[in-house]
Amino acid sequence: MNSFNWTRKHNKFSVQNRLTPTARELWQWLLDEIPEGNHETIDLRDFNKWVKRTRGFPHDRKTVKSAAAQLREKGVLTNAKSYTPYVWKWTLQPIRILVPPLFRRPQKRTILQPPIPNLDPSNPESVKTEPITTTTFLDLDLEDTPENAQEQEFEQKLEACQKAGIYYLPKDANFLRNFSFYEVLQAISYFLNHRERVNKPEGWFRVCLEDNWVEKEKERRQLQLGWSTAGLFEAIRYCNKMMKNLTDNLEAEGC
Repeated sequence: MNSFNWTRKHNKFSVQNRLTPTARELWQWLLDEIPEGNHETIDLRDFNKWVKRTRGFPHDRKTVKSAAAQLREKGVLTNAKSYTPYVWKWTLQPIRILVPPLFRRPQKRTILQPPIPNLDPSNPESVKTEPITTTTFLDLDLEDTPENAQEQEFEQKLEACQKAGIYYLPKDANFLRNFSFYEVLQAISYFLNHRERVNKPEGWFRVCLEDNWVEKEKERRQLQLGWSTAGLFEAIRYCNKMMKNLTDNLEAEGC
């Protein structure tokens, strides 16, 4: 999703505060639902309905709750009051408060050195005026501007996708701007490990990023690791007990 109210400042704040893809998506949706600075009531189920209409299936309810909690934690949503687990009233903070404008120092200017008394005006060497330059911190190198840096990173993301066999036209890949380069590389690695089962890489990869499949896979592995130790023996004991009960019942019926 790309909200018309979403700006580079929103993206910068998201990257700096490591917002999850779902939290970013929820924030973008809220920008179209609530004017920044307003205090209004929102039903998170409406967000999930929109997600389902857009991509065919909704987020897990816990994922949506977690996304809203992260936005509250990072100060995007304030003065929050919960009526139900899904119905909230809160203030959507303006981006100008979350990302204050940078202080712009004065530009470079030249001050002529005042004349020094007792110099002979007829001597050109004695009446030279040397420019005195005030110290400035304004960076005039256009190559180092934040806008150009973001464009360079966007091109790096596109190139990395292409090398992995995921081909986007720049106009179709704006969603990549919502994720850090590291997140894109993580998703590419995940894609390469599942490449044989993917028929449409471009669509698969976008959903992978937006639904945060990489983190969900990590959570599944942690659960499997816990189950494979203590849970494994518990499952074996349970099965043995059930088999013994069945055997005892069969023997009793035979008698």
